[in-house]
Amino acid sequence: MSTFADNAYKLAKEAKRTMEILAPYNEDLVRSICREIRFLCSLIDKIKADMKSELQQNPSAITTVLVHHLTVKRSKRVLMAYHRQRVNRVKQIIWDQGNVLSSDNRIALSGPEIDFAKDYSELMTSYKQNFMEIDLGGNGGIGLDPPDDLFIEVRVLKDAGEVQTEYGVLNLKRGSQFYVRRTDVESLIRSGYLKHV
Repeated sequence: MSTFADNAYKLAKEAKRTMEILAPYNEDLVRSICREIRFLCSLIDKIKADMKSELQQNPSAITTVLVHHLTVKRSKRVLMAYHRQRVNRVKQIIWDQGNVLSSDNRIALSGPEIDFAKDYSELMTSYKQNFMEIDLGGNGGIGLDPPDDLFIEVRVLKDAGEVQTEYGVLNLKRGSQFYVRRTDVESLIRSGYLKHV
């Protein structure tokens, strides 16, 4: 026989165990917790209705209502935490991997989560289009991580002619190497003209 909030405890353990991965949505456990919450709420309402009819307040009934209420509150918090963790994980996957969910990730999502992923992906794409000149990360980009060094050594992979930098003109001929400021050549590295050595 299971006691109240056992399923919530199982769901909390599962959420903790799968923090770094996107495990399949546990619909059975979520539904059983929701059923338990509805049952406890109806039980609380029944006890409260019985208490109104009595002239004397029953301390054991008040305690029962309190315990059931705390169980409902805890179960709701576990459900909220589980879903928040999943939403944050889906957002991170979309940000890192781009707009297309892999088949493994798609299988792990519930229907509403797939809809959320699609809507969030469209929102993120719309946002990134406003900042095309800045690499906001995701999809193999450098992202918003700060650089390790201000100056880097680069090797020219393709002829690009002369490029004006803050410190002068660089003649980018295939095979040559330069020690330059990172910000001056980041776009050329992303374009494939230069390689960070």
